Amino acid sequence: MQSKLKAICPIQDLQRVSYLSRAINFKAQPCSAIIFLFNGKPYSYINHCMHMHRPLNCEQDAVFDESGKYLRCSMHGFIFDPETGVCQSPVCYGQRLQSLRLQEIDGILYFAEKHLSAND
Repeated sequence: MQSKLKAICPIQDLQRVSYLSRAINFKAQPCSAIIFLFNGKPYSYINHCMHMHRPLNCEQDAVFDESGKYLRCSMHGFIFDPETGVCQSPVCYGQRLQSLRLQEIDGILYFAEKHLSAND
């Protein structure tokens, strides 16, 4: 299984930034992924708001709202639970961001998603 893992970064790199973005292919489609720590745990989602089909950071270089409690699309302010990806805003309430499986091995964080290939 380890041969299918795609390295992202040392986990400590996420402690220094609010998020990282990586170009990937998901189900053979080019897109980007956001990777971040929330409550000390790493999470990753396809960087794609379902409302206007734009990256969460399309208007600002940020993916969290001012409180740091929710992911936020910078275009219209839609917010998402960082642990589940579920939209909390009325227009898309209950829809989810596409999560990406992660695995940490010896301090290195990897994508562990079978439908993903990293753009190198």
